Amino acid sequence: MIKLLPTKISFRNIKTDTLFIYSGHFFFFVLLLFSIYFYKERILFTDSAFQYFKIINFEKINIEASRYGAILPQLPTVLFSKLGLNIKLLTIVFSASFVLLYYAIYVITVHLLKNAEAGFVILLVLTACISQSFFHPVTETHQSLVFTTLLYAVLQFQNFRYAFIQPVLAIFLITISFLAHPVALYTNVFVIGYVAIDKKQLKSAFPYSLILLAVILAVAKVMLTAGDSYEGRFFAELFQSSETVFNLSETQSLKFFVDRGTTLYLAVIILEVIVAVHFVRRQKYLKLFWTLGIQFVFLLITVITYNNGDATLMMERAFMPLSLFAAIPFMSDIKHKRESLRYIKPLFLVLIVLLGLNRIYNQGKSFKLRTAFNQELLKKTAQYPNQKFIMNKEEMDNHFLAFWSNSFETLILSTIDVNVPTQTIFLANQTENYKKYTEQPGMQIFMGADFWLEWKIESLNPKYFSLPANKPYLIISMDNFENDAD
Repeated sequence: MIKLLPTKISFRNIKTDTLFIYSGHFFFFVLLLFSIYFYKERILFTDSAFQYFKIINFEKINIEASRYGAILPQLPTVLFSKLGLNIKLLTIVFSASFVLLYYAIYVITVHLLKNAEAGFVILLVLTACISQSFFHPVTETHQSLVFTTLLYAVLQFQNFRYAFIQPVLAIFLITISFLAHPVALYTNVFVIGYVAIDKKQLKSAFPYSLILLAVILAVAKVMLTAGDSYEGRFFAELFQSSETVFNLSETQSLKFFVDRGTTLYLAVIILEVIVAVHFVRRQKYLKLFWTLGIQFVFLLITVITYNNGDATLMMERAFMPLSLFAAIPFMSDIKHKRESLRYIKPLFLVLIVLLGLNRIYNQGKSFKLRTAFNQELLKKTAQYPNQKFIMNKEEMDNHFLAFWSNSFETLILSTIDVNVPTQTIFLANQTENYKKYTEQPGMQIFMGADFWLEWKIESLNPKYFSLPANKPYLIISMDNFENDAD
């Protein structure tokens, strides 16, 4: 008879890299579940709704502001739209595709490039300084930061079979991260310089050539961007900043950051303090100067560029790179040789991610109330045959924050809901300015947003959207439904 001896599993035998890898897989699974559960809240919301509408309406890739890095997460949606997938599943695919892209980069980072700590940086980027930004997936800042983290892993990897592979991959990642979002100038330069200091490459031409590429891309972006475009307005704000520099304390952007210093940005600030103290104690002054210097420049330019403020999710997006600036030095340099302290670092970082996921979930519950309100409103407007409506924006804001994209949001939401006809509600600051759309039944128009107001009904994809061409818009008010209830 064979006696089976019990196997003793000790927590101390588990490597910290293993903890990072498996917790990373788990957390990405949670993010994927969130992207599915909150698919309406993520996609039927401001820019995401508009871009998603264009993707499925024209069944092709949509590029905004020449940000070609946005192509990758759109590919599954374009493919499935051509295959005739219904709009509900298509919306779920679009929401999940962003998380799946980041997960694919995570797998490459931890399993091909053997860098578990860089892989966990991706998770910190996606959770540490995020609340509303999770519900703005089309913002290319997320993609840019994730690609920059992959660049860091490529530069740290030493086992490429052929020497030319590393520079080729580095050039590709610098380019694609910049094409995703110009904020890559700061993050790419930071990563290249940090790795050069870490690997003692300051006498090599390699890091300087990569930094030069990043700068050339940035200069070309500024020179080729039209002054009246979305990005052109931000560049203009920066170049006309002489007065703002002397009034930083009065800017809305600095106020936004300071007000959230003990909440949204607390974890990042703690990481920064730990890293700075560590560098001073270990006399790593070059790393200290580089880390704090890049962040100072980034914060200064960001505060100036967004000095007039913006919507909360846009301001969150603007400060997102702070998580990368803090996470990479912390993951790379903070190490405990003592056995008893070895797990403090991974457990602390896991806690940061858990708190971030909890913050995202709570924000999602709040946005679900907004979705429920819009669904209930569409049930009430369904009693009218017009299917096309105009409502005062201020009246809507009294219930939930509404955006310029409401026409597209309600169009898609009503199409997803099989219990109501396809409808659209255009929000106007002054409804009387749009009366011509209520008086001409033959005007075959779908009203989108002020910057692109008139869409021919015949231009809508009949696979998804069925608005009447021969009916005028109807101006409605919440009072209509209250009176009906009476």
